[in-house]
Amino acid sequence: MPTTPTTPAPASGPAPAAQRIAWFAAALVALVVMLVSIRVMMQRISAFHHDNPRRIFAFREVITDRFNYAGREVAIQRETPATEHAKEAAQSGAQFLVLSYGDATDRIKVEIPNTNTPGRDLLPGLKPYEDWFKVFRMANTNGQSPQTFLAGLDAGAIPDRLVIVTRIPFPGSDPATWGSVWKKDWQFDFRELMPDGRIERYERLNYPTARGIRKPKPGELHENTWQFQAALQMMPQAGQIGPTHNFFNNGIAAAGWTIPAAAFSGLIVCISLAFGFAPKRRTHQTRP
Repeated sequence: MPTTPTTPAPASGPAPAAQRIAWFAAALVALVVMLVSIRVMMQRISAFHHDNPRRIFAFREVITDRFNYAGREVAIQRETPATEHAKEAAQSGAQFLVLSYGDATDRIKVEIPNTNTPGRDLLPGLKPYEDWFKVFRMANTNGQSPQTFLAGLDAGAIPDRLVIVTRIPFPGSDPATWGSVWKKDWQFDFRELMPDGRIERYERLNYPTARGIRKPKPGELHENTWQFQAALQMMPQAGQIGPTHNFFNNGIAAAGWTIPAAAFSGLIVCISLAFGFAPKRRTHQTRP
């Protein structure tokens, strides 16, 4: 007996009214939750930035090895073999720079000697040491445009600080190859020439390794500090090398639960509206 062909029933209209109302109600509730979450998020982020203003520093590199600062002469020279310290260093193979600031002096170890490129030692000023050693005039920008800030800095209208930053690669690594990319092993020394004539030396800090929203580790560079921003000036830029951004103790972290709540409720809104407007599935009817 031949079978009777089936014909598809016409597509039905929207979902039944009760079902559509339930989906739209869910969408409305989720929308309210999303809007409340966004509002609280904005309030939290605004309060965080009010209580923790971002400190953005501008740096102007000093490339000469003799200059004046705070009414005192500053000189940075390679240690001469005639000194007692130089004789001791020669026995260990180390080299040093001598920093003189008025009556204060300090010895700075040459972290990357120009052993394979001796011609660099003939460059003027501080250029022979720029791979690992730099001197900066530094000041807080206070929200000014770069042009206005630098003009005020050069005119002496903006008080600045003079800092010296040293990048220390992993001992024994070739600074021209692996030593330039093994960034997690880098360390940084910081000195500052104080207006009272002292050479202030700060804690040696390691390259930052905390990621995501993890708390920065003790002894590492922390974001929103002048040391962190000064260290960035010392990192090779050929490979765009730099630390991964850390979101601990910033506006994103301060938002807390509001971010996942807003995202999840927004997803519920989309799903509920999609099901609320969705038509019924097509059905097939068999002729008698």
